[in-house]
Amino acid sequence: MIELIFPKKYTALSLNSAFFGFFAHTGFVRGLQELGVKPGYVTGCSSGALVGSLFAAGADMNQVESMILGLKRSDFWEGTMIHQVGKLFRKGWREYSGVLSGTATRKLLEPFLKNKTFEELPVKLGLAVSNLTDGKRELITSGNVMDGVMASIAFPLLYEIQRINGKEYLDGGIADPEPIKELILDSSIDKIIVHAIDNSKPLGQNTVERAFDASVKIIEGETRDLKELLAKTRGKTILRLTTKTPYLSPKDFTEGKFALAEGKGTAYQHARAIKEESYFPDFLGFPLPPPRFPF
Repeated sequence: MIELIFPKKYTALSLNSAFFGFFAHTGFVRGLQELGVKPGYVTGCSSGALVGSLFAAGADMNQVESMILGLKRSDFWEGTMIHQVGKLFRKGWREYSGVLSGTATRKLLEPFLKNKTFEELPVKLGLAVSNLTDGKRELITSGNVMDGVMASIAFPLLYEIQRINGKEYLDGGIADPEPIKELILDSSIDKIIVHAIDNSKPLGQNTVERAFDASVKIIEGETRDLKELLAKTRGKTILRLTTKTPYLSPKDFTEGKFALAEGKGTAYQHARAIKEESYFPDFLGFPLPPPRFPF
């Protein structure tokens, strides 16, 4: 009866963009599962899209963890240096867009995602991408999940530009590493858990690189502040949690197991805040205190 008057609200989970962040994201999601937290909506960007899609698809996260920890460079890398040079000559500068086509990555994910669509997943899912054709940031919520994941993780020059229904896409982190706008606007959600990763990236060795990194950080900070303001006007709670990890890259991710452990640790360290629920949402814009029962 009470849910007819006060509709049940849900907790959403957003996994941010981070270079080789799938170790820490996997650990964080495993921590949430062990704590009994079941988000009603998941969004992800880049590495967060990869882990978020597996979680939303109902994959056995124990198996996902084993796959992640057993990952070798040869599992996702395609060809030798000679192969890459040949690929460049075959395609030419106009058509060449990245080192990896994504074929090997798809093989890694296929046992978990198969040919699933967003519409059939047990948990609602949204994947952030950069739509190059339309020149905008986009949250994919329909169609083939594997295609959406590949578009969201297509880091420029590392992966080739991905194409879906005639449109070109790259990594969602280019435009929005924290895809929570739709979660803020969704009236069925009252709390958003955001998992971000500080991957200890070394300071750039040249002025241009340092300027680029600083510019990205400034833009991210400004957009984060705007999202906070929007969330306040909508009566939403944003719980931002950050896991600090060793620096990982395609050349060296031997410390991935430590990043995964740190991600799980973040969930446990903030278990109380994560599990707090707001059973009685705002009514007509005014927050309602929880009732006092005489028993």
